Amino acid sequence: MLDYAFAFLLGIVFQYYSIVPMRGLQPAEGIKAAVNADFWSLTAFEVGLFAWMALTRFVFFGPSLQPDSATYWFMMQIGMIIGFATAFPMNWLLIKSGVKEPCM
Repeated sequence: MLDYAFAFLLGIVFQYYSIVPMRGLQPAEGIKAAVNADFWSLTAFEVGLFAWMALTRFVFFGPSLQPDSATYWFMMQIGMIIGFATAFPMNWLLIKSGVKEPCM
């Protein structure tokens, strides 16, 4: 959860400094827009990643899967790919609804 909090705060900073200049928002409006944009995309990513890591820990490998093993980090890389797959539709929806700006 601590990693999620740090990622969320860092994501808000990045979103803020990209959204405010593009839309010409006031600081309070920019923070609100950044939180809205980052919360949904980061949460969608983490759902995929955490679900995969829970499966690897509780179904596939059990307690033997520890962060000091290469298997753990390989499973984490697969989890990040799954997280990307769960975040992609959310980001598409956020861009389509105008919450996020498309990359040009």
